Amino acid sequence: MELGKAAAAALEPAATPQAWGAVQKAMLKHKVDPMVVMRLVAGRDASMLADLLRWLAGEDVAEAPAAPASVREFDPEILRAAMKVFRKRLRLARLDRESRLGVGPLSGGKRDEIEAIEAPREHPTAVWHALVSAGRLRTDGRGFYSLAVDDLGED
Repeated sequence: MELGKAAAAALEPAATPQAWGAVQKAMLKHKVDPMVVMRLVAGRDASMLADLLRWLAGEDVAEAPAAPASVREFDPEILRAAMKVFRKRLRLARLDRESRLGVGPLSGGKRDEIEAIEAPREHPTAVWHALVSAGRLRTDGRGFYSLAVDDLGED
């Protein structure tokens, strides 16, 4: 088991940064929340690593270790800017799709079919999760998001 070996090496008293890097890679392969992994590796938190290993093994742990509250709470200006970037990217993706031959309104083609896009990388994933929690976006799986209410001002 790759994760077990990496964790054992990281828990040794003379653990190297490479050992914690191996833990990070193994945790991300196991689909652990990246913010939790970042906090774990940055703090070299042995107790959190032990709790996370028990949780992944299915042992009785109250809940999975979560990202700190400061990661989940964002300034309204950040959320507003993220929504502005998201709407702009969605609008541009739709315009790009409609500008192709056989799709535009003058060619008798069909209207755009783009409903979801990948989250723009200008903001961290936690911002997009916060917008989903707030009901502004919907998650469509695999990193794709769509507007909860299509308010781009189009017909």
